[in-house]
Amino acid sequence: MERRKKIGVGMVLLGAGLWGSSSNSVEYLMVHQHFTWASILFWRMICTGVVFLGTCLYQKQDLLAPLKNDWKWLLKFILLGMYLMQVTFFKSIYYSNAATATVLQYTMPAILLFMYLIKERRLPTRREVVAVVLALVGTALIATKGEGAALAISQEALFYGILGAFGMAFYTAYAAVLLKKYSCFLILGWGSLGNALLLGIFNHPSLEGALFDLHTAEAFGILFVLGTLVAYYVYLESTKYIPPAETGALAAFEPLSAYFFSVVVMGNKVGPVEMLGALCIMVMVGVLARND
Repeated sequence: MERRKKIGVGMVLLGAGLWGSSSNSVEYLMVHQHFTWASILFWRMICTGVVFLGTCLYQKQDLLAPLKNDWKWLLKFILLGMYLMQVTFFKSIYYSNAATATVLQYTMPAILLFMYLIKERRLPTRREVVAVVLALVGTALIATKGEGAALAISQEALFYGILGAFGMAFYTAYAAVLLKKYSCFLILGWGSLGNALLLGIFNHPSLEGALFDLHTAEAFGILFVLGTLVAYYVYLESTKYIPPAETGALAAFEPLSAYFFSVVVMGNKVGPVEMLGALCIMVMVGVLARND
C-alpha cells in the first residue's frame, strides 16, 4: 500500500473510531450524568455551529451565501436531514444503547439506494439486491438477537433507529446538492445552528438534574472535540488521499468501534448474534461503496 493511501485509510479509521466513541459519550451523559438527550444535542449543535462558522469567517468565506441563494435546500437539509437524523439517533441511544443505535442508522445506504431507484425508475442490480438483503438480515438479527419473531430491543429503539437511517439518507442527499457550491464547514455550521434553534423551540432542552463534574467535562470533550471537530476534519481530509468510495466503505468501521467502546467502556453485553447483524450491515456498506 502506497504512503498516501495509508495516510487516507488511517484518517478514515481514526474519524470513524472517534464517531463511535462519541456515541458512547452520549450514552454515558444520559445514564450516569442525568443529562437529557435534547440538552446534550442542543449544546453540541451550538458549539459546532459557532466553531464551523467561525472557521469559515476566518477563511473569509461569504457566510450568508447559502441563506441568500439556496435557502430552500438549506431548510430541507436542516429539517428533514440534520434535525431528523440527530434527534432520532439520540432517542435510539436513549431507548437502547450507543452500539445498537449506530448500527441501525447504518442501514441508511440501503434506504438511499431505494430513493435513487425510484428517482431513476430502474430495477436494482444484483449487487444492490445483495446489499439490501444484508441490511434486512442485519437489522433483523440486532432487533431479535436470533430469538425468532419477538423483539429483543424495545419498539421505540427500533423505530427511532430506522427513522434515523431515513434522516441520514435525506441528510446525505441534500448535503450532496449544497456541497457542490459551498464548503462542508459552511453547510454544517448553518445546519448545526438551525438544528439548535429547532431543538430550543420543539424539545425544550433543560439542564435540570444534570451532574457537572470532571467526568461531565471529559465526556463532552470526547463528544465535541474528538467526536465532532477532529472526526469531521480527518474524515474530510481523507478524501484528498483516497477515492470517496473507499472512504465510504471504511467509514463502516464506526459501528464496530461503537460496539467496542460500548462493551469495554460502558459495560454493555453484546452477543454473537448481534455482532453478526452488525457485520452484515458493515458488509452492506462496503458492497454499496464499491464503484466497479
